[in-house]
Amino acid sequence: MSHWRKHLPMTQFMEVSYEGIVFNQEEETRKLLKFCGLEFEEACLNFHENEAPVSTASSVQVRKPLYSGSIGRWKKYGSKLDHLRNALGDLAD
Repeated sequence: MSHWRKHLPMTQFMEVSYEGIVFNQEEETRKLLKFCGLEFEEACLNFHENEAPVSTASSVQVRKPLYSGSIGRWKKYGSKLDHLRNALGDLAD
């Protein structure tokens, strides 16, 4: 994200945190829709109930409500990620 923050004006992209969406779904959804110039619809909160066809690798997840089970999961790898962080330098931010 540091690259986009540096090279794009804030009017061209919106940074959204997964945790924000999971724990404040309606508020964050409203912010995102407003940024995109779209009206809020209740169906946005119940996306998993949409029966439209899905043909992506995440098709199973699309049919599930938001969940917090993945939050912080990366932490269990702890120091094993240090080499990658060091190799990425500022890009890891």
